[in-house]
Amino acid sequence: MKIDDLLKRFQWEQIPNTNGRFTLSQQETLLSVEALLGSEEVEIKQYPSAHPQEMIHVVELEDGGLICYERKDASFLHTLNSQNMFKRKQWELGIISFSPRQVPDDSQQDS
Repeated sequence: MKIDDLLKRFQWEQIPNTNGRFTLSQQETLLSVEALLGSEEVEIKQYPSAHPQEMIHVVELEDGGLICYERKDASFLHTLNSQNMFKRKQWELGIISFSPRQVPDDSQQDS
């Protein structure tokens, strides 16, 4: 599964001041990660959040990844990320341990 597959199926908005990060429309907050993906063949990893009673769901895609924040009220904040932004966000959340400075910017990869 690729980022473009999800961009075509749902209404995403680019996160301001970012290159390669999108958030799903606020109308879709009750959509589960499984329903969003529409496939059981994709691995969903779960991590505890810094916020009590919340969970982070991470899905690696062919060209980036999906990071979903499950709130205690069972609603979700879904974010879709390019490869570089996916790694950077995982590092910020403490999911991976290498510095994002070791990863080139997406804008440099496109040239």
